[in-house]
Amino acid sequence: MKIIYVSILLLLTQSYSFSQKSLSEITETDVERPVVKYLTWTMLQTVPSVTWIDDRNESSSSLKFALRWQITPLNISFSTNKYVSPVQFIMVNPMRRYTGSLEFFVQPEWVLSSMENSGYERFGLGVGSRVNIPLKNMGEHLYMSLGGKYNFRKNQVESKEGYYGLEAGVYALFGILGFQFNYNFDENYKYNFGIYLKYW
Repeated sequence: MKIIYVSILLLLTQSYSFSQKSLSEITETDVERPVVKYLTWTMLQTVPSVTWIDDRNESSSSLKFALRWQITPLNISFSTNKYVSPVQFIMVNPMRRYTGSLEFFVQPEWVLSSMENSGYERFGLGVGSRVNIPLKNMGEHLYMSLGGKYNFRKNQVESKEGYYGLEAGVYALFGILGFQFNYNFDENYKYNFGIYLKYW
């Protein structure tokens, strides 16, 4: 993990130094640096969001700490002009997202301790869609989301393969930081909440 974070820091420093150059100093080599751009973005996607998960049964309950990753395979913006496609894949322009959009997401999740109350496995995968609604300054300063998802997570005790859930969130700092709450339609895993972190 230390190597990954040091690499990210070096790439960000390199990108920052490029952004500080004047127009006369920028060379053709600087402009054609997609490797640095995509590598930096990819490495930043490995930084997880932190989540707390409800783990319960009929007699006891507890909160479990988990890591969740945010992946957006498809985003459809409501605010693009007619000359630009409203659809973007994987690497989404944050302005298209927070000014109003529909997105489909994937959320791999890893619980750091065993879920002995509910009987669910530690790894889960959420798949769903959400609508992003701007609240302040066209969403730059604040926006919210509402969505639904299906969570693939095995429960060996009750022979379950997953459960449905609803999601709501509020986000700031151009969508980089937010808070999400999930309500799950499962008696053993009713809710989870966490800090949403994603670099666009």
